[in-house]
Amino acid sequence: MKLPQLYIFLLGLLAVTACDKVTKSGTFLGDDNGPGEYLETWVDSTRIKKDLPKINDEKVAPDLYAFYRNRDFSPAWNRNTAEELLGVLQTVDQEGFNPEAYPIQELRTLLDSASSDRATDSTVASLDILLSASYLKLAEMMATGKVNPGKFSDSWHIKPESPDTLYTHLEAAVGGQGQVNASLDSFRPRFAQYEKLKQHLKAYRKIMDQGGWPQTAKGPALRPGATDQRLTTIRQRLYMTGDLETPPDQWQQPTRYDSALVRAVNRYQARNGLVVEPAITDSMVASMNVPVETRLKQILLNLDRTRWFASSEMPPTYVFVNVPEYKLRVMEGGNEVREMKVVVGKDLNATPIFSDMIEYVEFSPYWNVPESIAEEELWPKIKADPGYLSRQHMEILNGWDKNAKVVNPSQVNWSNLKTYRIRQKPGPWNALGRVKFMFPNEHAIYLHDTPDKHIFDETQRAFSHGCIRVEDPVWLGDWLLPQLNEQQVTQKMNGSRNESVRLAKKVPVFIFYLTAFEDDEGRLNFREDLYELDKQLTSEFDSVI
Repeated sequence: MKLPQLYIFLLGLLAVTACDKVTKSGTFLGDDNGPGEYLETWVDSTRIKKDLPKINDEKVAPDLYAFYRNRDFSPAWNRNTAEELLGVLQTVDQEGFNPEAYPIQELRTLLDSASSDRATDSTVASLDILLSASYLKLAEMMATGKVNPGKFSDSWHIKPESPDTLYTHLEAAVGGQGQVNASLDSFRPRFAQYEKLKQHLKAYRKIMDQGGWPQTAKGPALRPGATDQRLTTIRQRLYMTGDLETPPDQWQQPTRYDSALVRAVNRYQARNGLVVEPAITDSMVASMNVPVETRLKQILLNLDRTRWFASSEMPPTYVFVNVPEYKLRVMEGGNEVREMKVVVGKDLNATPIFSDMIEYVEFSPYWNVPESIAEEELWPKIKADPGYLSRQHMEILNGWDKNAKVVNPSQVNWSNLKTYRIRQKPGPWNALGRVKFMFPNEHAIYLHDTPDKHIFDETQRAFSHGCIRVEDPVWLGDWLLPQLNEQQVTQKMNGSRNESVRLAKKVPVFIFYLTAFEDDEGRLNFREDLYELDKQLTSEFDSVI
């Protein structure tokens, strides 16, 4: 609501209030049914027949109607519960929301009026409905995020579980003192990174309030032992974000690149996904010069993502892949038991963001080449070089079903290639390595081994066509299949027989996208926006107050 409209609304409210009957008691929860008559008139199952500042009536109307209908349209809030909700709304910035999105001042004005000894039925009803609508708006945003992930359906396939009975939580909230925040807490993501990011949000806001960090001038790479005026600025920058622990009053030679600064530089590089090396390069300087406001926005975007992802309790055991970090983590009983590097899809073959259940492990797998890869990369080579198939340990089949037969390359109908399937035989040459971990899905994505072990030495590991290559498939296979020991897993991987072993119990797998997160040492990490999902989300995020 624009400011002039707000003034008109409040003036109109005062005019109505002056004509209303004063409630007999001095509280805004009087004995009479006057406020209820207003509520019954204003609340409808599809819309609200009253102007509520900063409230989208279409979103809250169904739950408001169900809530008041269940209580025969009697007022629900008292002074204590109203003050508690106001306190929550005034601190929603700690959740990554904008307090200006909520009618805090309007609520305060109505609350003061409703608490006076001349409170009217209309004032009590106005306060009650605005409190309820504000609660529902906040609860919905906490549960499903500020932005609807459906706008990013091409890349994002994890959808939040929107509560279908928000009004029941509202009933619990008004049930007694201290229940408002407790009921809202049920909507907060049950994912550890959410609370961790909230703490870093607070710290980075403090840095912003202090004017941000200094900008480092470009120049030649700096190596240990060097002396340069820029090193003083770099020390200040790294001290502000906790990478350099030595306080400024203990810097004896601030312009010299000493061992303490080397450790701080390496710490910064590691938590920002840069190559960890002694040199302070242009890429590190560029990273350090990203404004604190940009980093704050990155934290806010990732907070919203966790609402899409963890709108219910996380399972105690699962596999979690963070695509921009190029890392896989195994969680067991709520604790991390293993971390390993992964290779993910390159920009043109982005790994989709989704969740599923790992069902079985396939040893000595065939690689059935996707049609897109076959069409763009393999068929031209096969046609130009008859020996290409045998050198790559590949064969052609006359279909995609299990009864398909191997055909001679000389018999291929080159005008109808879509009827054929190219597959690579099991072995050390196979593009999938010696094992793959299957969670059948519409995206044809899975975890697998790779013969190209050297790629795990790279810092940026977006090389695949979408599937995810894992650094230690033997460990993962052993963990997923407790009925086999590590030696048996290795034997099956090195065997020549294609074999599938089902898990005794399916294991959830989450393919996720966090560009801001806390590491095991409690340090805030940032990563490059590999698939520009931050960039896509920013415009939508900023458009919602």
